[in-house]
Amino acid sequence: MAKIRRKLQIFLIVCLFLGLIAGRPGAMAQASGFPVNQVGQTEPPMPDQQTGQDIPANYELVGENELFQLHVDRTTLAFKVVDKRSGYVWNSNLDTVTPEDQLNKTWTAFATSGISLDYLDQKAASKRVSLTNSNHTVDVQSINQGFQATVTFSDYSISVGVIVTLEANGVSVEVPNSSIKEDDPAYKLGVLYAYPFLGATKEDSISGYMFIPDGSGSLIRFSKSTKAQNMFYGKYYGPDFGMITNLPFDRTINRPNNLSIPVFGMVHEEKQNAFISIVESGASYGELQVHPAGVITKFNFLYSAFVYNESYFQATNRSGDGVTTIQRKTNVFDVKIHYRFLTKQDADYVGMARSYQQYLKDMGILNKVFDLNTNIGIKLEFLGGEKERILFWDRSIPMTTVSQMSDILQDLKIKNPDVVYYGWQPLGASTTPPTTMKLEGSLGTLDQLSALAQKITSDGGNFYLYLDPQAALTDEGGYSPRNDLAMSITNSDLVGFNRNKINYYLNFAALSRDLSSLSMDVVNKIKAGLALDGIGLTLYSDFKNNHFMNREETIRLYQKLITDDVGSTAFYTPNDYMFGNMKAYYDMPLTDNGYIYTSDVVPFLQIVFAGYIPFYGPALNFTSDVQEDLLRQIDFDVYPSYFLSNARTANILNTSSNWIYTSSYGQWEKEIKRSYLWMNNLLAPVKGQEIIARQTLAPGVVATTYSNGRQIIVNYSDQPFTAGNLVVNSRDAAIR
Repeated sequence: MAKIRRKLQIFLIVCLFLGLIAGRPGAMAQASGFPVNQVGQTEPPMPDQQTGQDIPANYELVGENELFQLHVDRTTLAFKVVDKRSGYVWNSNLDTVTPEDQLNKTWTAFATSGISLDYLDQKAASKRVSLTNSNHTVDVQSINQGFQATVTFSDYSISVGVIVTLEANGVSVEVPNSSIKEDDPAYKLGVLYAYPFLGATKEDSISGYMFIPDGSGSLIRFSKSTKAQNMFYGKYYGPDFGMITNLPFDRTINRPNNLSIPVFGMVHEEKQNAFISIVESGASYGELQVHPAGVITKFNFLYSAFVYNESYFQATNRSGDGVTTIQRKTNVFDVKIHYRFLTKQDADYVGMARSYQQYLKDMGILNKVFDLNTNIGIKLEFLGGEKERILFWDRSIPMTTVSQMSDILQDLKIKNPDVVYYGWQPLGASTTPPTTMKLEGSLGTLDQLSALAQKITSDGGNFYLYLDPQAALTDEGGYSPRNDLAMSITNSDLVGFNRNKINYYLNFAALSRDLSSLSMDVVNKIKAGLALDGIGLTLYSDFKNNHFMNREETIRLYQKLITDDVGSTAFYTPNDYMFGNMKAYYDMPLTDNGYIYTSDVVPFLQIVFAGYIPFYGPALNFTSDVQEDLLRQIDFDVYPSYFLSNARTANILNTSSNWIYTSSYGQWEKEIKRSYLWMNNLLAPVKGQEIIARQTLAPGVVATTYSNGRQIIVNYSDQPFTAGNLVVNSRDAAIR
């Protein structure tokens, strides 16, 4: 009996205690560490599906909208984004690191810190520091739908400000240039890293992949290991000739594709969760760095790093002696990155591409090019003339006169071609183009050229003269070496090459002067446009004292120049800053660079442009496997392209245009007609339509679905493929 009374007393005491606690709204919830809402009710913890844990108590809710919640750790500046559509939680950092992760102290700090940087000392030596392994101060303030913070790395007197804001589609991260402070001349900010471990996964703990904008697009699937020995890194828009001075010329080596769009992405379980990162500002000094598991760490992660200062070698004598030093001016640019989170049917590379497409549309960058012709386009580039050295003078070699070009177009009977005339200038392709419209005399007259241009345009096509406005050919005149050329940081002329010709690069003053003059004359005299090579692809800084421009400034000036003086036109493999002026995309890549750790080539760029901008592949007469490339073009919705001449290609064997090793229309006539008819039958029914899905139906068999409900099936395999009543022969394609 005494034991029973004692149990009753204990029970009553517990009930009384619980009643007292219940009298203070939310007290029990606070004691448990669960968040409490405004009326004192306990909110259930949000599960973190990436780690299997709840959101830790040290994370504070700082933003919420219809689709997402944003939580921040004020100590490390790490954040978590809850996707309310699925309950999935995206982590910007690793919360904990275990011995099994095999991360050393530097990598542990990098993985657990929101902000890290590489600093350069006076000897130009670089070292990395992060929030969690350095002396620092951090000031964090809540703002509307997010937070802003200022971080000062005390030992080096370098300060960085970051702003993280919740948006309708995800989160934006900003680093204003005004927030960058370097108060000790002994240290310079080298590279800035903001949230490099966002979405990181360990080995193959979940299925998925990383997307990188390599060529047409490339996937790196999650795996425990890789054959690669090094991480991937590449500068957006390619190398800066202002820093490297020259690009060695070797015609036997194909240059890798530039990263033409500052975009990457990651999928956690396809068709479940994904994100795409878009750099809106700062890409000119941005670099994509990708770490597949097995290279350095066990984690898959990728991020954009931003370069503020670089070291370079400055020669001090002609013997090659010199010193390694740091650039004189810190690069000036703002950083803004959008992370757009995708779920369910949108959570794959197609969804990423369509999200990027929507972003470009919202920004007014991607505009639809209307074409009332029901047939697909074709790009036909003609070599007009070239020159050959004879003793002490040059003689002109006419390869395709204006009259011959007209006859070829008449024979093809294609109503809406994009026609490009290459080598139209006096003495042909290897001479500097004039600043006013002058045609090589052996090719015809301006009146003939004008009549042909108007005929092509009236039939629904486009006529352009080829121009590389940046190039100053090394062995030619037409420019002032002292006044017109851009200069590298080592006080040397920039040197590169294009179409088998070595060239210097013009500074902006000379470039804009010549391009404006020629463009106006072309429009007035022959009612044609310019197809621009180089200027949309090659971005360089200029360190000449009276012409100094960094890459960020150059982009803005290029955009204004094209808008004001050229207008909408065609570009060869342009970077994203020219998309707003793009009427057509030439030399669309059909593959990636073939790096060892990539697993899939995907049509990311093509999905972005499908239904908006016509795009044409590399010349099919230069491919080693015509049928394979035709299949790839059908699969990727790419229109055909050919490089032609009326005369035999052997005529230019001893010229700098000998890279054109097969071009005679007589040789290619039947193939052009056959392939265009085959492609038109398949692609014309989906012309002007967006790509909404792409899937693998069987090994080597891919189906691409368009917004009008049509589906194109491409069979790359050596066996026929059957789907219901549809049979697709081997190495063939069909539409349903």
